Amino acid sequence: MKSFLKALTEMFSKNDPENDIQNYPLKKYEGRIEINKALEIENFHVHYSPDYAFETPVEILNRINGKTLLWIDHQNSLLGFSHQKKTLLIPLHKINGIEIQNILKGKGPGESDLFVYLKNSISVMLSVAPDPYYFDQYADDIHKTTGFPVTFSPEFYNT
Repeated sequence: MKSFLKALTEMFSKNDPENDIQNYPLKKYEGRIEINKALEIENFHVHYSPDYAFETPVEILNRINGKTLLWIDHQNSLLGFSHQKKTLLIPLHKINGIEIQNILKGKGPGESDLFVYLKNSISVMLSVAPDPYYFDQYADDIHKTTGFPVTFSPEFYNT
């Protein structure tokens, strides 16, 4: 288990979120977004996922105000995680829960990761914060906003 977590850490810690949008084309969402609930999070980058990455729809751009927005659209049955350039859109029926993973500073940097776990046991990374425990402060609000359980993965040192 520890080597699996280490492999994940190395894979995601070397990611440059500034450049991932330049390397992959973003789809355009054709529907109209109807936000029912939203939670503003500091201005963090939205991670890339080939299946769920879209250009940020205009309805979301009008609400962001320089922050990152986690939101629910019950009309279209979507969970969204958005910033100025990119939005992850995940169908609600595919989601099993949300997880926070804290990686403590060791030989490598510490960080806090925010994931959505899908019912098919696959995870979609929403964002990475450069400080361990960063997303912990949002756990209750994420649950209240999305209705999904928020769990914490075991912490480990980045070795």
